[in-house]
Amino acid sequence: MAEPPATPERRIEIARALARYHARLARKVLALRGDLTEARRAGELRAQGEALLAYLRQVPARAERVVLPDPADPARSLTIELDPRLSPQGNAARLFKRAAKATRGLKEIPPRLSATEAQAHALSVLLARVAALEEGASDSARADDPKLDPDLETTLAKLPPALRTVLRAPGSPGRARPAAIGRATDHGLPARLTPRRLKTREGWDVWIGRSNEGNDHLTHRLARPEDYWLHVHGAAGSHVVLRRGKGKSEPSKRTLEEVAAWAAFYSQARTAGKVPVIVTRKKYVRKPRKGPPGLALCTHEKTLIVRPAEPPREALATDSGT
Repeated sequence: MAEPPATPERRIEIARALARYHARLARKVLALRGDLTEARRAGELRAQGEALLAYLRQVPARAERVVLPDPADPARSLTIELDPRLSPQGNAARLFKRAAKATRGLKEIPPRLSATEAQAHALSVLLARVAALEEGASDSARADDPKLDPDLETTLAKLPPALRTVLRAPGSPGRARPAAIGRATDHGLPARLTPRRLKTREGWDVWIGRSNEGNDHLTHRLARPEDYWLHVHGAAGSHVVLRRGKGKSEPSKRTLEEVAAWAAFYSQARTAGKVPVIVTRKKYVRKPRKGPPGLALCTHEKTLIVRPAEPPREALATDSGT
């Protein structure tokens, strides 16, 4: 006997777990690309080590950097970063070790990167499948990719075993949680729906969602059409709204970057060095029909690259429920 179709709650579970796993894969892709860039320096690292050995007497003691001729091409100079705690021979050995690791990486990283990128793409397709079902576009989605199965439990079966285990584990992040009751706030809303209320250095009000339901309420109930809306790109995170008061001018680039850094901090990418954050007007943000809480689609966006930053104490002073 065929099993009944997935319930809306089950679809929400799957969509959330897919989004989390996709964000993790996206971070892994970025890390592998960085490793591959380093691996491609194998020849350069080896040449630097050979230069140190060839010109030992030209290396000052405890130097942090030295410029030496390339032994293979004396007309070419090499700028070499040194560990001042090591001798020239020790620095050369360190460079040769990095070169050997990079050489191995040139063989090992590309297939790992390709496999991870393929997994990330597959997850994107599955996410699109869930969104298509929620939008009532299952027929068109099936026509675009005949291999996609409309049964979401079958879709779930295609995921890695670890993710399937997480989805089915009691109390796991991938399972839908009952809504927290929470205390009522002075804004008349449950605590989980009340956004953090902060203020930038230049005096702009910023509201940040605390949960999926809070993100939903902030973006689709509280934000005004001309407010700015920010969200980390490629990872789960809080919805962030920069409020534009009546007659107020446009926020400066400094303010947008400050708020983007907060959006990166209140996301799963908070430990990354640099994070892409999308910025658009709230009027260009919409919620897919029957989409899970916190899901939003936007257009007319631009991307800022920022370092995640926790709001300073003075910014938090206006927040009554952090």
